[in-house]
Amino acid sequence: MRAAENVAGWWRGSVPARSPGLRRITLSTLLSGTADQFALIALIWLVFEITGSPSAMGLLVLCNRLPAVISAPLCGPRLDRGDPVRLVLYSYVIRAVCLVAFPVLFVAGLLSLPGILVLATVMGAAYPLADVGGRMLIPRVVDESDLPSANGLMSMGDQFPYLIGPALGGVFVALAGPSALLLSAGMCLLAMLLMRGLRADAPATYGEGEAASAAPAGWFGFRPLLSDPAVRALVLLTFVYFLAYGPLEPALPLYSRDVLAAGAAGYGLLWSAIGAGALVGLVTVPFLARRRPGVVNAFGAILWGVLLFPLVLVDSLPPAMLILFVAGFVWAPYVATEVSVVQRRVPRSQHGAVFGARKALLVIASPSGAAFGGLLLEGMPATSVIVLSSVTCVLAGVACLALPSVRAVLPPPARQQTSDA
Repeated sequence: MRAAENVAGWWRGSVPARSPGLRRITLSTLLSGTADQFALIALIWLVFEITGSPSAMGLLVLCNRLPAVISAPLCGPRLDRGDPVRLVLYSYVIRAVCLVAFPVLFVAGLLSLPGILVLATVMGAAYPLADVGGRMLIPRVVDESDLPSANGLMSMGDQFPYLIGPALGGVFVALAGPSALLLSAGMCLLAMLLMRGLRADAPATYGEGEAASAAPAGWFGFRPLLSDPAVRALVLLTFVYFLAYGPLEPALPLYSRDVLAAGAAGYGLLWSAIGAGALVGLVTVPFLARRRPGVVNAFGAILWGVLLFPLVLVDSLPPAMLILFVAGFVWAPYVATEVSVVQRRVPRSQHGAVFGARKALLVIASPSGAAFGGLLLEGMPATSVIVLSSVTCVLAGVACLALPSVRAVLPPPARQQTSDA
């Protein structure tokens, strides 16, 4: 009974309990992300069955991911000027229609590689409306002091789909073929229902005064992203962090095969270890929110790099999984911490444009790192590529930590009572 009372007390004081709007945004983000991962894995398999070509599969991923480089900076200012909730709903509807089109075209005998690529491109271009929209809505439904915890919860909606989306997509496409994409479309529609009626016009409070201006963002959001020294340094660190992470994607399959002798199953378990660690690590967000966010993220990048290095010293799966679990745990608070700083230091009227610009940078970073890692793997062993990734993260964290503007960023003030959104 006492345990139940303690849980009830914790829930009444938690950020989700105080903000029904945050619950809606987080659940819709989780569903949207799961639908995206589910669909990508299913479509990769369908393209493989239709063409048998690895290059066609790579082209599919490119068509699905690359449009965000252009659409995110274009969508961001529109989110600032219009109704962000309605625009997020448009993203869900567009993607649901595209996902329904796959089985319809298949039944009609019209499903071909060009059609798949066109629909994948449209889905990829629409996705930033939901992703950027969710980020800019957070400060409209929670108090400033709750931003780190709210973004930590949002990060769960970001991370969890990577654990379940690919597995669901692989299983269901094997059972039902293109019809499996109807489940992904259903997730988008359910996310749309959760977001309908969301009130996201509650006044936001800020503690450092940087958000007083209501001027529109310039350069499609890149000007405010680069004009604040602390935001510029943290976003640059994130760019380098994601760029350095990218080589792990092509390196881990070879590492699993050549070093661990664990094959495809071991490769999947390595990524599951990272994902599980990232989910558990979200419990550190409220604790770290009381520390200086720039210092937290710089040390996080350093620790991630340090934790990657022991992978080259082990040759069996269990210790490698343990190392990556701890690395995922260290990684977990990173995005929530960085996003909270951007939300606090950039005027709310510019959030859409700024997060659109940020999204474009990160869409470039990780795939570029993966492509560079793939080139390196042509002449280097996987362990050498992992060491290079490790050293790059450490150096980026040290460089960021040396900047006074990063060390000077203060944590948010103590929570104030605000009305629910």
